[in-house]
Amino acid sequence: MFVQRLSGSRLAHACLIAGPQGLGKLEFARQMVVTMLCQQQELQACGVCRSCQLFASGAHPDFRLLTFEINPRTDKMRTELVIDQVRELNAFMQLTHSTSPRKVALIHPAEAMNRNTANALLKTLEEPPGNAVLVLVAHDPSRLAATIRSRCQTIHVRLPDEKLALDWLVNSTDADVEPAAIALRASAGSPLLARQMLLHEQTEKFRAFTHQLVRVQVDASVVGEVMDNWSELDQECLWNWLSLITAQRLRSCFSLPGHGAAMVEGWEGDVGVRHQAGQISLLQSLADRNRRALATSLRKDLLLRDWLIQWSRLTTW
Repeated sequence: MFVQRLSGSRLAHACLIAGPQGLGKLEFARQMVVTMLCQQQELQACGVCRSCQLFASGAHPDFRLLTFEINPRTDKMRTELVIDQVRELNAFMQLTHSTSPRKVALIHPAEAMNRNTANALLKTLEEPPGNAVLVLVAHDPSRLAATIRSRCQTIHVRLPDEKLALDWLVNSTDADVEPAAIALRASAGSPLLARQMLLHEQTEKFRAFTHQLVRVQVDASVVGEVMDNWSELDQECLWNWLSLITAQRLRSCFSLPGHGAAMVEGWEGDVGVRHQAGQISLLQSLADRNRRALATSLRKDLLLRDWLIQWSRLTTW
């Protein structure tokens, strides 16, 4: 789609690259950007013109990257894209391009814009200056305002075939098939995330993590002990894994032998399946919500304790 529009001089003023994390969306976006900036105006950046050299050096006058910055008040990295960043970007987009045929800005991750920030960006999206292109990258486009999404041409980046991803992982890391499969499962099918897991030897952490969840479901009294065992885990990774495991369990509800007339001991056919699926779906939603709440002042330990207690009440099967 991008190549077709570039070759036909029909580029949209705003493009949204959307898809799960770990699929190379940011690198794809950067290749789009450098191609749009290239002075040769071919379907692939030449890599040798002045524009390509400036981009490689990180000093291109016609390009801006809007991403997380350090908060000068706290000296810590922000977890949101703030309105001042977009105001500066809007002013930049109004300037005349100097070196390249157009001005380009890359926003990543776009869903990190709060409401005020998104509203500030709308001005540029609604009245785009000539020869200016915005490229947004989002792992979770549903968190973007509908007014933003509707003004962008969307390119969906989808998960690769499982076998292809597994073959690539084994070949690129020299890992055995079993740990590669575990890493791919723990990464929700994203091969780049799975590769990082293998390189950092995190597959055993995921094995231990799932074992601890089984313990909680069998005996709710171990919730405190399990929380202690998870204290060193990255919080975003923790909630991603909980969301992933609940999603996988939700799918298993409807792949039990005999379903649609699924029968599990203690259940009343499909009524039991629907009840169990509803509980698991709620837990997945809570995991996703709690992951998004990491940047807030909410007590993360209480959120996790409540989640684990609810998990312990699920029917064991």
